[in-house]
Amino acid sequence: MTHPVVKLLQKNPKRVLGLMSGTSADGLDCALCTIAGSGAQTQVLDVQARTYPYSAEERSRILAMFEPGGDVSSVCQDSFWLAERFADLALRFLAELGISPRDVDLVGSHGQTVWHQPPSACKPGQTPSTLQLGEPAVIAARTGIVTVGDFRVADVALGGEGAPLVPYCDYLLFRKPGLRRALQNIGGIANVTVLADRAEEVLAFDNGPGNMLIDALAPLASCGTANIDQDGELSARGRVLPEVLADLLDDDYLRRAPPKSTGRERYGQEFATALRHRYPSAEAIDLLATAVAFTAHAIADSLRPLQVSELLVSGGGGHNRTLMATLERLLCPTPVRKLAELGIDIDNKEAVAFAVLAVQTVHNEPSNLPQVTGARRGAVLGKLCFPPL
Repeated sequence: MTHPVVKLLQKNPKRVLGLMSGTSADGLDCALCTIAGSGAQTQVLDVQARTYPYSAEERSRILAMFEPGGDVSSVCQDSFWLAERFADLALRFLAELGISPRDVDLVGSHGQTVWHQPPSACKPGQTPSTLQLGEPAVIAARTGIVTVGDFRVADVALGGEGAPLVPYCDYLLFRKPGLRRALQNIGGIANVTVLADRAEEVLAFDNGPGNMLIDALAPLASCGTANIDQDGELSARGRVLPEVLADLLDDDYLRRAPPKSTGRERYGQEFATALRHRYPSAEAIDLLATAVAFTAHAIADSLRPLQVSELLVSGGGGHNRTLMATLERLLCPTPVRKLAELGIDIDNKEAVAFAVLAVQTVHNEPSNLPQVTGARRGAVLGKLCFPPL
């Protein structure tokens, strides 16, 4: 019997399903990609993508996973429950496309990051670590498709931040010779890739709280009627508080030089609660407007010294008109556009990226960028899980 990896190596192009559940925990992004080649020859020939929002109950369960101090049995069960949910949604997606799982060659699943403590976030005596739940072996078993998951740990094992990993894909898919193009993802956390002609010259890092602080304040600003600042409509009603904005921008993470990465451990609900307690007399709608300004200023401040030619935005933040307008104003005359202009929907870029990364894993291609993550050398990312025979 031919080994599944041999079949995958011989298949070109491959049909690969990328799955992404981000730090906002608002839904699962599914992207079915036709991918030819590997390494520097990788090409994405076609993408069909869809996002499946989590129910309120599912999102509450996922958000509860981020709280420190949970018991081991809950973490274990949550990882398998998430994988079952990922598999259900993946199969639903394929059914809606009219595609049999047998016609899909590979799944790349990022999993759900519930804890991320890379070297830069460790105190003396702590061990750098990262944890993504959503057991890939369960996805392989339920879908019958070879699955790659757990992408970040190999980079952390080599002393890296384990993030960001998408820059490798940004370089393969979006570089343009002679153009210093920046790709800004604004998900739960904001992260940017500044492309260059050579992979070794790419710069990338997490550059702010993204939507995380905004999402944490939206229920307060809306009296419990909204979980997000939909299209920037809520924040547009508030006013930016200069004192609060200056306080937020006085941030040691933002001042730190790359390589660096961050997450919910820094900018999550505890950060929002502390901000509310620090400014108890501030109107909640004004705190939300200030949080949007904070995200925009953090991004713009990180990019100005890099002299980028243009900024292409992806992620949920691209829908926030208040945020986008502020970014355009702060970065003028640098053009600020949405990534969709290059053919990838702004909501699905990271799902496409993990499909691309899964192909690199199968072909034993290193797909971290050591100068980006701080790893000692290149690493083949991810773990292969095979379906039952």
